[in-house]
Amino acid sequence: MVSKTASGKRSQNAATESANAAKPVLRLRNPVTQHFEFLGPYLTPVVIAALTVLPTTLNGLCGGGDDQQCPPSWVYTMEWGQHTKLVEQIGLQLTEARVLRAVMVVCGWMALHACLYYLVPGRWIKGTQIRDGAVLTYPINAFGALIASYALIAGLSTIYGPALLYWVADNTLPLCVASTLLCLLQSGLLYSYSFRVTTELPDGPLLAEGGNSGYPLYDFFIGRELNPRVGSFDFKYFCELRPGLIGWTVLNAANAVRQGVFVSGLSVETVTWAQVFRGIGMSMWLVLAFQLYYVVDALWNEAAILTTMDITTDGFGFMLNFGDLAWVPFTYSLQSRYLAMHPVQLSPFAVAALIGLKLTGLYIFRGSNGQKNAFRTNPNSPSCTHLKYLETKSGSRLLISGWWGIARHVNYTGDWLMALSWCLPTGFGSVLPYFYAIYFGVLLWHREMRDEHKCKAKYGKDWDRYCQVVKYRFIPGIY
Repeated sequence: MVSKTASGKRSQNAATESANAAKPVLRLRNPVTQHFEFLGPYLTPVVIAALTVLPTTLNGLCGGGDDQQCPPSWVYTMEWGQHTKLVEQIGLQLTEARVLRAVMVVCGWMALHACLYYLVPGRWIKGTQIRDGAVLTYPINAFGALIASYALIAGLSTIYGPALLYWVADNTLPLCVASTLLCLLQSGLLYSYSFRVTTELPDGPLLAEGGNSGYPLYDFFIGRELNPRVGSFDFKYFCELRPGLIGWTVLNAANAVRQGVFVSGLSVETVTWAQVFRGIGMSMWLVLAFQLYYVVDALWNEAAILTTMDITTDGFGFMLNFGDLAWVPFTYSLQSRYLAMHPVQLSPFAVAALIGLKLTGLYIFRGSNGQKNAFRTNPNSPSCTHLKYLETKSGSRLLISGWWGIARHVNYTGDWLMALSWCLPTGFGSVLPYFYAIYFGVLLWHREMRDEHKCKAKYGKDWDRYCQVVKYRFIPGIY
């Protein structure tokens, strides 16, 4: 029998040790995936095809025709025969020359941020221990990369005037297509790279548990390798916050410039910066401010991303590639794209109400996450002594009071209220600017189901007891 002495050293009691004692179960380094998500391996091609065309379609529906309607009237009247005219208009924007120029711009943007990954001053910190026991290091300088990007754009804008950012807004569709092509190419290369065998990796790299199914398209989509790297350059970490998130704010700024030019009634060649700024309405400023805060907060707290599922658990395949580099910048900017050609006037009361909604969502989101983190870090601190909790057989404690006594995923509720505050400044003239709130609600619902499944597997009957105490998932008394 193996026991521990007071000094912590292991000692053996030969008289009681059994020769047929159970042997420890060896865990495979790269187990085969057994649990499938996102419609499973057989429908993965449908998911990939739908994703690749959706951002371009949404942006095409918003200002893709001559009348700049968002969306065109035939979407509401169901006169689908008119869609050919829209397709023709989108085709005019996706000429070979414009797409090629957009590819060059996107590649240049990626190269810029790859350089800033190393050139911007910052500190290198260790991430969480991954499955094979390794601890990787990461640079914390994304906020500096944001400042450097803005400084470069500001410098170029002093030379070329509003025309530079106006070009970005006017070429959103080609840029979206170029980003999608880049995601497909990078995902394919990383999938092939995950099969490498070297002297340092005789058994190959560490794979994501969810992306080692043996179904090529499914693994391509989910991501086969957990942390694909070349030297100290981590592809997943690089794409998670930098080119896509910062690019999203640049698209917003470009759409604001487009609105300023549109309202001024002048051409982009003759309009001045003063005239552009006078033409930007309060609704656009609110969208810019709310979304810029989100990005700055993420970049300023860059180290927090190291503990998320994206970094610790998910592989880096098309799902994250596309989400980071195409989905986020080109669907999250739909509000500013709509306002660029459809300015909305807001009353002082509406402005105050929207700011109040944003702050309410932020208060719930920050308060709940802060309370959870404080309890995990030091449950005996003065800020946590009043909190009630449920003991589990696993040794963990589940909060049943405070924010977490209100709902099991109350932080998601605050997050969604902030998402809604991004969309409401666009008014009610179109459903397209509300795509983010609808999509994000579905995403949070799916994530909540994953959380529930994970917690049920971890805590068993204790999770059932917890659910009896904290009955609601998002909104107390409703759901």
